[in-house]
Amino acid sequence: MIAHVAESGEDSGRVVLHFTSAQPSAVALAAAIRVARAFGSEVEMLFVEDEQLYDSTAYSFVREVSLSGRQRRVVSATDMKRDLHFAAQGARRQIEALAQRAEVPLRTRVVRDEPLRALSIACAERGPWNVVALADPFAGDGLLVRQMLLEIAGTTGLVVVGPKAQRVEGFPVAVVEDIQCLPDMLRTAERLAALEGTQIVLLLVASEAERLHSMDGEARLVLEGREDVRIEVAAATHGAAVVIAEALRRLRGGFVICQLGGLLVPDEGDLRPLAGGLECPLFVVR
Repeated sequence: MIAHVAESGEDSGRVVLHFTSAQPSAVALAAAIRVARAFGSEVEMLFVEDEQLYDSTAYSFVREVSLSGRQRRVVSATDMKRDLHFAAQGARRQIEALAQRAEVPLRTRVVRDEPLRALSIACAERGPWNVVALADPFAGDGLLVRQMLLEIAGTTGLVVVGPKAQRVEGFPVAVVEDIQCLPDMLRTAERLAALEGTQIVLLLVASEAERLHSMDGEARLVLEGREDVRIEVAAATHGAAVVIAEALRRLRGGFVICQLGGLLVPDEGDLRPLAGGLECPLFVVR
């Protein structure tokens, strides 16, 4: 397990900020900038005009429905092109303003393709040290997380935010489920914490109370009395990821770091309870 983004100028990776709509999360944009700052990297805004949306305009029965459900209209390819053009312009203005204030190098591009294929091509062009950040709020699609981390080459991590995301400032929380991964998790947390000079919180997670007690002792040996790191122990999950989600909510951190394939983000299963409770960005590493 390693979470790494290539530094600016290395031309071997960056933070790829993936847009597919005109309603990005402001917290997601700020999270992408924060990761880039932490690793001395750059951001590439990748706005994908979904090819399937254009294909749908060929069918006469297709209608665009407003969020209220009260208005409908026939959508033509011309309308679709215009709407997506305006959406891309708006997205670029938002991220440009954030990047300029943070002094983070920014590139932007707009492509028409299938979203995952466009992302795969972008990461293959400049890799292998890319972190993908989703601009749209994450609804809890576990399959999407696994696809992005396991099927897209050149990706070391994925940054997502839930629909209730409120903040990106504050201390990072590293969810530790395997003590052998603690040094790598700690290095990632150190980079994020250095931006604001905050402490680091390690949240120890396991299914059984006995294992948690053992992990606590092992973690303290690794830390050797570091005063900038605080250890918290979650209640034994007994297989229920919602226990971890509640512990994270109560900690009120500014960023959560975890590993794919554990109790929090398993290889299989529904991530909607986690996404619904997240109040800060989640950095998933493989």
